[in-house]
Amino acid sequence: MACVLCAACFWCVDELATDACNPADSRVVYISSVRSAWVKEKRGVAYCKTDGVLLYCHTFSMPPFAVTNIRRSRFMKARRPYALAILAMLCVVQVASALPRFANRTASKCQSCHVNPSGGGMRNPFGVQYGRDELPVPTWAGEYALDDFSTQLTEFVAIGADFRTLFFYQQTSGPSTNAFFQMQGDVYLNFRIAKKVSMYLDKGLYSGFEIFGLLNILPGSGHIKAGRFVPNYGIKMDEHRAFVREQTGFSPEAGQPFYTGGEIGFSPGPVSITGGIYNAVSSPGVTTDKNKAFLGRVEAIFKAGSDAGVGIGGNAFYKDVAGTKTTLLGGFGSFGYADFTLLGEADLIKTKTAVATVDGLALFAEANYVLTPGFDVKLMYDFFDRDIDLKTGSMSRYSVGFEFFPISGVEVRPLYRILKEEPTEVNNNEFHLLIHFYL
Repeated sequence: MACVLCAACFWCVDELATDACNPADSRVVYISSVRSAWVKEKRGVAYCKTDGVLLYCHTFSMPPFAVTNIRRSRFMKARRPYALAILAMLCVVQVASALPRFANRTASKCQSCHVNPSGGGMRNPFGVQYGRDELPVPTWAGEYALDDFSTQLTEFVAIGADFRTLFFYQQTSGPSTNAFFQMQGDVYLNFRIAKKVSMYLDKGLYSGFEIFGLLNILPGSGHIKAGRFVPNYGIKMDEHRAFVREQTGFSPEAGQPFYTGGEIGFSPGPVSITGGIYNAVSSPGVTTDKNKAFLGRVEAIFKAGSDAGVGIGGNAFYKDVAGTKTTLLGGFGSFGYADFTLLGEADLIKTKTAVATVDGLALFAEANYVLTPGFDVKLMYDFFDRDIDLKTGSMSRYSVGFEFFPISGVEVRPLYRILKEEPTEVNNNEFHLLIHFYL
């Protein structure tokens, strides 16, 4: 019996419309390779079953990808070995990747590698396997791999983590400065409390946290999310100081980017639509401010030939806090061909008070190329102008570096950054060395 992995509930679903996998025979089966050519494109309907009960069906396309390494969870091993057959990566159901460049490489959206439909944070079983099998140096990854590795503590509880430590060096007009900084220390927990219903917790090293309930119960692969979390604005990235995140307020560098409220989303095929309403004040406690913040977002990502992927989207965010009205209008896109990916975002930041209206602009662009498995070259460009009506006052950053994934769960990222300011140039170029452990 051939099975594929359901991106919504992570249980085995049958490749054919005429039957469905019996969970007693075959539980979670992980997809580990998404690059090798296998079969011609094949379409059909797959039924998602949990504990033998039909939940809903997925219309999906089996792209020409192959699976070279099939693993089973130690908590969910198949009773019959022959039930483990060839898998294919799901292409048009709810799908995503850890970072936008990974999503673009697989022509995927933000739900097949992450528990959070917005992307980022805890990885689901497919995301865990992709990060462990596809990113590292193949030889070393195989040598240091753990047999039957799983982030599933039980059938209903899963754990994840991201730890990032940064060594920071900066030139100055006087003596240079350098320091170590614990950039991130997040631990994730996901509790599956019912079919297609879960509770999610992301506790950061400092004061930040996300906590929400998630119901994957709407048609069109839709969901409802309620709790405290970062609104689904812009592209997800691990560069907290990027102007498109810091200056829009959706970065820990800007304070508390978490808002209490709810989001509703639909993901029919390659298109995703999200709407949200939140308290306008991003405070974890009770607020007496009755004003609300609003979000609207539309995006699509799809294959453009056998080796290319294209993504495009736009979003808007509005809030009124103590008479200061902030409107964000942003667009983002991505393009990938083979081992090359390019992504970018542009945001217009309009701040209106009783005395003035200021229009700011933030830009971001990133190019990545995989020189060899486990080793990526990275180029980045940041731009921010606090007031586009003034001729001076803008800042630019030019960054060059690489990402090295020596073994599963470890990333090393050296980066050199050149900073330009107008009208006065300052000697403040930087060198970063980031060590990232992920689970």
